[in-house]
Amino acid sequence: MSDAPAEGSPNAAPNAGFDAPAFDVGTIKTIAFDAYGTLFNFANTDFHRAVSVILAEQGIETDLDAFFEKWVGSYGQAAVWSETRKVGGRGAGSDYELNGPLPEWYSTHEIWRRQFGVAFDHFGLKGDGAAAADYLRHELSHVDPYPDAHDTVEALARQGYLLGLLSNADEDFLQAALSRARLRFSIIQTSESLRAYKPHRAIFEGLCLRAACEPHEVLYVGDSANSDIGGAQNVGMRCAWVRRDERPLPERLKQPDLVIDQLSELVPILCGGRS
Repeated sequence: MSDAPAEGSPNAAPNAGFDAPAFDVGTIKTIAFDAYGTLFNFANTDFHRAVSVILAEQGIETDLDAFFEKWVGSYGQAAVWSETRKVGGRGAGSDYELNGPLPEWYSTHEIWRRQFGVAFDHFGLKGDGAAAADYLRHELSHVDPYPDAHDTVEALARQGYLLGLLSNADEDFLQAALSRARLRFSIIQTSESLRAYKPHRAIFEGLCLRAACEPHEVLYVGDSANSDIGGAQNVGMRCAWVRRDERPLPERLKQPDLVIDQLSELVPILCGGRS
């Protein structure tokens, strides 16, 4: 999923300034992917469209752009980190979100419901947050993968890599999308199955444990600077950043091992350099 809106982050990531060894394809045993925005083509514009449909179906007339901006901005209030962010100004990507005690878990569907509740209340609207969250669940169950996703995954599998998927997502809509897209992975881990959300180290360490790999033997592929790159770097995993838009990498993060614009770029890099 996309990052939450940028917030102040007074605590630099603990890996900032740490120089990892040069990237060596030969050390990689497992390749793990983020789902939405990386494999599945669902970006901020798609959320905007979905919110417009939700408002129309509920018969709500309001400034769509203003409502959407509030909905996106309410993630910090609705997500599991909402209470911890009130303490000491801890922002997205802070050490607390990377390494602190895990907050109480609740589903992505519940986060969406709460986001809509905040936005409806802000504009004095009588909307159904649960129905709105249901619509998003349906949309993310039926989303299409990027055109090169299937061939990339299959090519890497033929090379003998162990393939994993790690996503901030509920099991129901993610599994439906994977089945529809015929995308196959040996390991599928979600925020629901691990009861934790990226970028916390617990979710990345859980993946490494399932893969029976050391973190430096895993390449994590994702589009989100904070959730994917920052979280994976924090535990010592190697990273490939799929740069889906023009937003720069935050200064607090190290440069990823690979920066690509298309998933297909992984194939010659990882297969060509594999002994």
